[in-house]
Amino acid sequence: MTQLVAIAFDPGFINQTDLDFQALVLDEIQPATPISLCSVPGYDASFRVDHLVAELKVHCTSVAMGSQEGFTLADQAIASSVKNGNWVLLKNVHLAPSWLGQLEKKLHSLKANRNFRLFLTMETNPKVPVNLLRLSRILMFEPPPGIKANLTDSIKAIPPSRLQKGPTERVRLYFMLAWLHAIVQERLRYCPLGWTKIYEFNESDQDFAINTIDTWLDSVTQGRANISPDKIPWEAMRSLITISGYGGRIDNEFDKRLLECFVNSLFTPSAYDIDYALVDVEGVDNLISPEGSEIEHFINWVNKLPERQPPVWLGLPSNAEKVLTTNKGIYKSISCYEMMQ
Repeated sequence: MTQLVAIAFDPGFINQTDLDFQALVLDEIQPATPISLCSVPGYDASFRVDHLVAELKVHCTSVAMGSQEGFTLADQAIASSVKNGNWVLLKNVHLAPSWLGQLEKKLHSLKANRNFRLFLTMETNPKVPVNLLRLSRILMFEPPPGIKANLTDSIKAIPPSRLQKGPTERVRLYFMLAWLHAIVQERLRYCPLGWTKIYEFNESDQDFAINTIDTWLDSVTQGRANISPDKIPWEAMRSLITISGYGGRIDNEFDKRLLECFVNSLFTPSAYDIDYALVDVEGVDNLISPEGSEIEHFINWVNKLPERQPPVWLGLPSNAEKVLTTNKGIYKSISCYEMMQ
C-alpha cells in the first residue's frame, strides 16, 4: 500500500505532518465555527490550543466537561467570551452529548466578536451530535505509526525559536528526546509486550521535557555558544523526565524501571560521541546516531530511515510484530464469531 501511494502521489505524501494551526485558527475560521479536535482514546489534543494561546498571549478559558458544574462553567465562559472576543476550550465534550445538542442550537444564532474562538476536544464517539460536527472544522489527531513518522512529527513540533538558541549542543538533546518520545509512543502498539498497559502519552509530555532541557541547559550555559557535554546537568534532566514527565503517567513498577533505562541510556555525555549507537543489539546492525549540530542534519538522517522499522529498535524481540499481528487476527476472529452468533 505504501508503494502504491508513493507511485500515485509522491514518496513524501504519507509522511506529510505539516499543520499550520495558527493560520487555520486566525485566518480560516469564522467566530461561530467551532474547531473540533478529535482524537483516538488516550490521546489529548488540547496541548495544541495551549501552545497557541501561550504563543499569541490571548485569554482562553478552559473547562473540563462531564459534570453539571462543567456545563454551567461552559455556558458562562461562552456567553462572556462571545462579547469580549476571548477564546474558550472545552475538553472531553464527548462526555456531554446532550449538552452538545443545546450548544448546536446556540451556534446557529450566535453573534460573536470577530476574535472569538471555540475549541472542542473529544474522542471519536458516535454519541457526538452529527449536526454539530457539520458546523465545525474537524481536525483528527492520532499518534503517527512507526519510529520514522514519530521522529518526523516530534522534530517538526519543536518551535523554530527554540532551535535558534545556543548552545549548539541543544539540538542533539532535542533529537535524543524525539527518539525517546518515538520509542515511548511506538511501544504502546505492542502492549502488553511494549508496556504492561496503555498509557496516555502525548506531545504534552515531550513539551514538558523540552522545557526541562531548556531550563537546565540555560542555567549552566549562561549565553555561551558551546558547552562541554560533561558540564550538562544530566542527573537533573533524567530525574525530571523520568519522574515528573513521562513517568508521571506510569503506575507499574516494571514500566517505571523500563522508562528509566531508556532515559539513562539516551541522556548521557556519550550521546555526543561520533559512534554512539541508538540501537545496539547482538545480531543486528547498530543504528548510529546522526552527526551534525543543525536540525537539518537530523531531519535528513530521519528521512533516510527505512519505511518499516524492526521492533528490536524499540528494545523488543524480533518476533514482536508477529505476536502483535497474531493477537489482532485472533481478536478480529472472535469479534466476527460474536457478530454471527
